[in-house]
Amino acid sequence: MIPTRTTDQAFSALFSFSRPFSEHLTKREDDQLRDKYDHNSFFYEGQPSVEEVRQALAYQKARRDAFLKLEGYAPLERSFGLEGEETLTMVLPEQADPGAWKINPAVSIGAPDFEQLERNELRYYGPLYGEDFTLRNNRRLREKLTYHGAYLDGKLAGSCYTWSAGGCTCLDSLLVDSAFRHRYVASTLLRAMAEQARREGAVLYLHADPEDTPKDMYARMGFQVVDRVYEYLCTDFAKLQPD
Repeated sequence: MIPTRTTDQAFSALFSFSRPFSEHLTKREDDQLRDKYDHNSFFYEGQPSVEEVRQALAYQKARRDAFLKLEGYAPLERSFGLEGEETLTMVLPEQADPGAWKINPAVSIGAPDFEQLERNELRYYGPLYGEDFTLRNNRRLREKLTYHGAYLDGKLAGSCYTWSAGGCTCLDSLLVDSAFRHRYVASTLLRAMAEQARREGAVLYLHADPEDTPKDMYARMGFQVVDRVYEYLCTDFAKLQPD
């Protein structure tokens, strides 16, 4: 198995209880954050049948969860009307040199002030996901994960979280305040996390949207694509085509 998959599965277990659902589906549930798609998805191994998708849909309706998400490590042959997307897993290989990355020496790295962290996330994620969900999600993640802050001009300019298991360190939720863009906040924070992971003997990796620009920055830094996660989501059950 690809090592990052083991770490991702352990990460999922921090928040979600998993149980076999059908021949090809495993159900994940986070009863403290039931409206977060990732924490309450169906993980598939192999192609689910029409009947399995019907059962999954009926289960979601019975729970009054107005979404259905499937995810796995191979594309589905049939997606049943769910909207598909990919997420890249990018690893920083041993030969990459974080010391060569351009950083801002005025940026200091430390534990973030949670009030500032929440304000930053509300500015960015609030319009996308709603203020209530954004706060609940951040507070849920902080129960289990280590957040890191990048300070510049006395303010929290950027943040991310990390979690380590199985010789790998996952970095995610990298966010830079728009007021501090183009001042090397992200690269400074990434370098600090890369150096910390290597001191701990871990391989740093992150997830990226193949359609978004951050993946290009990660590639220039030396991160390499080693895996893909395929995700299929529906939030309007009328659009499903299980037949």
